[in-house]
Amino acid sequence: MNRNLLLLLISFLVVSGCHKNRKKEYPRYTANNSGIAIKNINLVPMTSEKIVKAQTVLVKDSRIVAIGSVNDVEIPVNTTIIDGSGKYLMPGLADMHMHTRHDWQSGNWPVSPLSLYLANGVTTIRDFGPIGRPADHGLHWRRAIAKGYLAGPTIYTCGKILFGPINNPAGEVEIQKEKGFDFIKFYSFLTRKEFAEGMAAVKRLQLYSAGHIPFQVGLDGTLSAGMNEIAHIEELVWEWVDFDRNKKLRGNRWLPYVIGQTFQQYEKFLEHDKEELRTVFKKPVSEVVEKMRVSKTPVCTTLAVDDVIIQKLHHAKTFAQREENRYLMNGYLGLFRQGREKHQMQFKGGEAFAHFKFRLDTLLLVELKKAGVPLLLATDAGTGGMGLVPGFSIHNELRILIENGFTPYEAIATGTINATKTVAEMTGKDDFGTIEIGKRADLILLLKNPLENVKHIKNPLGVMASGRWYDQKALRDLISAGIPVIGEIRHVKKTRAGSVTQIEILVGKNFRGRLPNDIIEIVVTGPHGKLPINKTDFTFYPQLRDFYIEIPGLPDIGSYTFTVISQDSIGIATDTQSASITIPVPAAKSMTASKGDRPQTTTPNLSWKAVKTDVPVYYRINIFNQNKTRIHRTKSVKDMVSYSVPEGVLKPDQTYFWNIRVSDSDQWAQEQNRSSSRLSQFRTSSD
Repeated sequence: MNRNLLLLLISFLVVSGCHKNRKKEYPRYTANNSGIAIKNINLVPMTSEKIVKAQTVLVKDSRIVAIGSVNDVEIPVNTTIIDGSGKYLMPGLADMHMHTRHDWQSGNWPVSPLSLYLANGVTTIRDFGPIGRPADHGLHWRRAIAKGYLAGPTIYTCGKILFGPINNPAGEVEIQKEKGFDFIKFYSFLTRKEFAEGMAAVKRLQLYSAGHIPFQVGLDGTLSAGMNEIAHIEELVWEWVDFDRNKKLRGNRWLPYVIGQTFQQYEKFLEHDKEELRTVFKKPVSEVVEKMRVSKTPVCTTLAVDDVIIQKLHHAKTFAQREENRYLMNGYLGLFRQGREKHQMQFKGGEAFAHFKFRLDTLLLVELKKAGVPLLLATDAGTGGMGLVPGFSIHNELRILIENGFTPYEAIATGTINATKTVAEMTGKDDFGTIEIGKRADLILLLKNPLENVKHIKNPLGVMASGRWYDQKALRDLISAGIPVIGEIRHVKKTRAGSVTQIEILVGKNFRGRLPNDIIEIVVTGPHGKLPINKTDFTFYPQLRDFYIEIPGLPDIGSYTFTVISQDSIGIATDTQSASITIPVPAAKSMTASKGDRPQTTTPNLSWKAVKTDVPVYYRINIFNQNKTRIHRTKSVKDMVSYSVPEGVLKPDQTYFWNIRVSDSDQWAQEQNRSSSRLSQFRTSSD
């Protein structure tokens, strides 16, 4: 490897100082500053059901700039040429309903789901509800991906889900509009009033809306209000259940009630096959499908969820042996083996309902397709809690569509043509989904014709995402497990130092090398590029396996990537700074023991005044011995203004120090802003 060029897996930055003894050849994409030509390819343009042979596709930056026969397209000098002879080129796929988590790029996952999507040919994802704080991490990841600092598909995302109950739905919609989210998601538990107020704000602000059918509102109310899209086919099934929509229930109490009513009413049909159910539910199916046909409302498929539930409940051994399980979120399989996984708990005692539900959902799928209702390829993956592996689940969704009568072209269209039309309604840009001049260069190179069998889309020979080309080796390397890393960036207000930026990078215990010596490089990439720091600038704390650095000033707003490199491996983590808020430092005069500066006890009550700030804050107390080594700390507690030190922490006639840490989260990995008071001294009295 060139000593001076190391193209990082995530940041894709040119980094100097590469070590001569480095063994691992790191994955890389092919840059296209001078353009990339895929020559002599069998084109699957998805503009219609056809194959166009002997074509050349020319890409410049992130766009397709030319398409034509091999003899007609002139390839500029210095263009990178990819030989497509005998191969097939199709548009990248979109997963139109999934969820991101703030911890995707951390030691909590064996491999970043962003990489899993690329490796499976998914070049567009739409987040139907970000998990974790801050909720805008997807927006910052999108910018980082566009700049080449982060590897991943193009992201479209809503903000915080409007679950219900919610005090000010219109205000939440306005906040999400201001932050730049792509659509608003409504959920099942909203009251009629909450839904009406939220939808009124959506219409006023000309936003796209999608989501569940609120139980109190129903399908008719949802469609008449003008919600643009239904989040799952399964949402339509609840329309057949006879339940009291006026029942005085709040929030998630609705779900067990409606599920209970469903069991009672449909238990006698649980063993019916699909044809028998088609007869039983002929009228309600036709009524629902007709409403969807007339309204032309798109629906996300998300049938991979039904499929994986059946596997978990009825074919546990098969599920446990899936090859893709290696990419599940850490700890998930442990819960599954203990019988404490989400769906194992939800369906306990009613496992037969899983088959029944799947039959109804696929029955609806078939009838919606016949009626010409727009269907969107979607899997609901990404949460970490359902057994769906991001990227891999898209192939299961395609398989289910084929098993229910879709041709390969029709199945692929749900994740290409239909997807881009829906995003065009959402953003105003018909930007992907077909291979045409001017479209975003999202492409999949295949050995065999996908219009003959969708299985041919698995294990692509290469993937292009926004013009960045990943060959087969690069795709394999993207999903190779590396060093487990968690990264954190935060703004801290200190009494004397003012505002500083703190960075912590924790290396997981699964790293087999010696710390810190076997880490040969640390690179931190911010919203504006590489930070001028390296490994030697960090202080290493062995007990925590923690690399720590403090930099004067506030952090920039955006996504940060932390890349940790050893001789034969690489670890990646990201963190998001959504806002830098100055949390006041508690004044020293407010920190006194209940009986003065010299407590007459070894269990003093420490008290202080709450700081004034516009965001919720959490307090934590640290106590240090006379050598200023921490001996005790509390959890972060909201609105705490006093603390009684428990017995056994302090000894008589000793000097101690304590301080207060105030932060905007009770979770270390989700903190963005913090303040820390100066140490205050006290001495316990003799017994």
